[in-house]
Amino acid sequence: MTNIANKLFVLLACVIACSVVDAQVSSTILKQKKQELLQQRENMSKEQIREIYKSSMHRVPNSINKQKLVSKSLIDTKTSDQKLQKALEVPEDMIFPIESDEVQAILMSWGYDTRTLSGATAEPMFEGWGLTYDMFGNPSLVQTVSVPDVASNSDFAKVFANLANAIQKHAQVWIDVWAADDTTTIKDFMAQRGTPLTNYRFFIHPSNAFWARDYGPVAFYYGDNDSIAFMDFEYYGGRPLDDKIPIELAKDLGWKCYTNSIEYEGGNILLDGVGSLFTTSALYENNKDTYGQYYMDTTNGGHSLGFYTKTALTEEQIRDSLRHLLNLRNVVVVPALSYDGGTGHIDLYADMWEETGFVAGQYPDGITNASLLKDAQRVETNLDTFTSQLNYFGDNYSRIRVPLPRKDDGTWYTSGANYNRYTRCYANHTFVNDAIIQPVFYDTTKTGTDAGDVEGNKRAMNVLKTCYPGYRFEEIDVREFDGFGGAIHCITKQIPAENPIRIYHQPTHWFNTTQNGGSINIQAIAQNHSGISGVKLYYMTNEYPYYTEVEMTNEGDNLYSYEVPLSVNVDVDTLRYYFEATSNNGKTITKPMTVVHGGCYSMPFGKNVTTYNNSFAYDTLADVGLKDITKQELDNISEIYPNPAVDNATITINNSADIYYRIVNLKGQNMQMGKISQGTNTYKFNTEKLKAGNYWVIFTDGNLSTARKLVIAK
Repeated sequence: MTNIANKLFVLLACVIACSVVDAQVSSTILKQKKQELLQQRENMSKEQIREIYKSSMHRVPNSINKQKLVSKSLIDTKTSDQKLQKALEVPEDMIFPIESDEVQAILMSWGYDTRTLSGATAEPMFEGWGLTYDMFGNPSLVQTVSVPDVASNSDFAKVFANLANAIQKHAQVWIDVWAADDTTTIKDFMAQRGTPLTNYRFFIHPSNAFWARDYGPVAFYYGDNDSIAFMDFEYYGGRPLDDKIPIELAKDLGWKCYTNSIEYEGGNILLDGVGSLFTTSALYENNKDTYGQYYMDTTNGGHSLGFYTKTALTEEQIRDSLRHLLNLRNVVVVPALSYDGGTGHIDLYADMWEETGFVAGQYPDGITNASLLKDAQRVETNLDTFTSQLNYFGDNYSRIRVPLPRKDDGTWYTSGANYNRYTRCYANHTFVNDAIIQPVFYDTTKTGTDAGDVEGNKRAMNVLKTCYPGYRFEEIDVREFDGFGGAIHCITKQIPAENPIRIYHQPTHWFNTTQNGGSINIQAIAQNHSGISGVKLYYMTNEYPYYTEVEMTNEGDNLYSYEVPLSVNVDVDTLRYYFEATSNNGKTITKPMTVVHGGCYSMPFGKNVTTYNNSFAYDTLADVGLKDITKQELDNISEIYPNPAVDNATITINNSADIYYRIVNLKGQNMQMGKISQGTNTYKFNTEKLKAGNYWVIFTDGNLSTARKLVIAK
């Protein structure tokens, strides 16, 4: 790690001369200019407002010809800048939650309009300063004024207002604004719309744009008290204010922030919550150059534009660093799409709502255009790569497909370039506890093509409700963002809950009662820093369609189990169940969190059940063949010996099929995993790298599972 750390730390500073306007005006005049601009926006057409957003708020910032400007550069040694102090010493026990885990808040940033003092549109760059360009594309750094978009005729403002209101129904909405007096402006706007802010918190951080997913912090838990901290990556070079927000937000909250120099955007970070990262090759491309973030140089009394240079990173360095920085066991990088708005981000076609499977957009059959066909095939190949990996439970990841949205008239896109004008995706949504803030592309209050593809959207929503059992959908029409390279997911960021209760459970997808008998052992790991006072299991079947409540047996070290009786006489039935855990400090949570709306685990069982549906992991049957392993074979795995163990431990086993194992600590973190091949009599675990303490070894064939306790003494 030392060589990588040295290369990440190497930062030089270059300053590029830039046309400047140094005449600064008073705060009184700036306040007057803001009021004038707010009033002016009320008289703008929707088309004018959209052009302003397109000129400076696209998901990928405008590119400045750095090569041309470097010719005017001089060497600078701004090594004291806080952003340059790249912290690589991170906690060993970091847990990066999946986005669907419990949250306390969702971070968003309001949209703004930035102008020069003469009223021309400018690209925000630093606090009170922005860029304008001459006819040759040369930038000038000028003083600016910015106002939040609260225009009554702005469809963008409506999206931000609808988003804030949808979030606050299910968690606190954190809204980043650029100035303190903007909070009153936004609260008045929300009240006038009939959706007043009631569950909110404002943060005052001057910004560049509103793509909070990409620049926002990647939050994680660490330590004995599950403290929350931020991992802060380098953001796009053209947005230095956004790049500093994780650091400033951590200061506001009193949390730690670990900053590193890997250029990486949150929209390309897909974590399963238990140690695996899925991302695209855009990560590699963005770290091949030596151009870093911009800064404003005022050393000579003026205001000039500067940028930091950094060391280009190899793919191996990036993967190795991410394993360290995100505490990963697996990094999966797939080719980026060619037509996704220019980001290469994974959130333009895929997400995960639980730790064992993906939901991804699906192109329609019969595509003939070569550019569209290439991306359609790439999505399928990427999903094949994802599902070939072993998940936390030792099984392959599953996949569920939802159609990609069409154009407003219901027709499909004619080319990759044509799709780039839309970049619509249903998977680009945000989880907020028991709800999903869902982008849609229709509005039944309008007529004709203005209404959008109403029937197509409604069909897609029916599919989504099947894919996400029990979730409440908060629909927001986001067609104003067509062509911007993102939607709801891209402008929001999850802030995980304080005092989390984590429940880890491997679902049994199907159960044959003839082969395995009339009961199934349901197990779960439940963990909270204060300890768990109890875990309840609620279950029912079609034969007895009312939930039975039982206390699960505490097996010690955070593992809980219950033997659920099943009828051996039915051909096919379904066991539905969920967990409820209560911590010693009085918090209670269910898994799934959507229980209140009917969400639950679902397992087909019976004499004739020999298959399960890998596409719908929580429900019904399909076409996977009967596995050879039996419940009896798993139960006959010996206890681990010696126990306590030091450098190795052994079991005796007689397995008629391959069995996977994982060793987990008391927080549920996966410390080691592997495969025990069919026909093995004894198997020895190498435990020399495990720290002293108590662990569980979970054995599974990908469906049935059992557990054995392991104690390590050093």
